[in-house]
Amino acid sequence: MAASQFFEELPLLNDGPTQVGLCVMGPIGTGDNIVWVRAWAWQQNGDELAASAGNAGEHVPGAHPLKAAQMPPFAAPKKLWMVQTKLEPLSADFTTKKPALVQAFALVENGGDQDIIQWSQAVMVREPHDHGDGYDDEHDEHDHDE
Repeated sequence: MAASQFFEELPLLNDGPTQVGLCVMGPIGTGDNIVWVRAWAWQQNGDELAASAGNAGEHVPGAHPLKAAQMPPFAAPKKLWMVQTKLEPLSADFTTKKPALVQAFALVENGGDQDIIQWSQAVMVREPHDHGDGYDDEHDEHDHDE
């Protein structure tokens, strides 16, 4: 199995001025077919705690619609996997001033083997870059074509 990871910066999911969650994503390991993935993100900012969670392929209300390339399974020629995470009840908003911890569980097939893989990593949170279609084009890895 290839090492699973997240991109070092992850964009917020916004509905206009309102934060709805965090877009958690990363590269697909060589030969990996990610059948399903669930992700969590959380961040401590003083007394405030931001927390969100989501399943790949489930749209978060207010976030950009999911295109076919952004739905599981995730395998080549797709370049990344992604999960829209929704803020949990009573969650504070994420801040771009501190890192967040993200964690994922996925069912991954590779070379005829199936394994449940878990990984976690500290990442920076950033504002989304909106190019008019609601998609973040900062990473060349984004696969928006169907």
